[in-house]
Amino acid sequence: MRSALSAAHDELLGHIPADLVAIDLRDALYHLGTITGQVTSDDILDSIFSRFCIGK
Repeated sequence: MRSALSAAHDELLGHIPADLVAIDLRDALYHLGTITGQVTSDDILDSIFSRFCIGK
């Protein structure tokens, strides 16, 4: 989480477009969610299986 926040901070200082900074902020929020219990392993598996067709 710290590295994602640090990257977002550096990008903001470097005048990187906000949509690219948002990627690192989303990553930091994901890690925060795993710490607080807002993101569970079931959520991760659901995300994986919703994006890929496995076993067909």
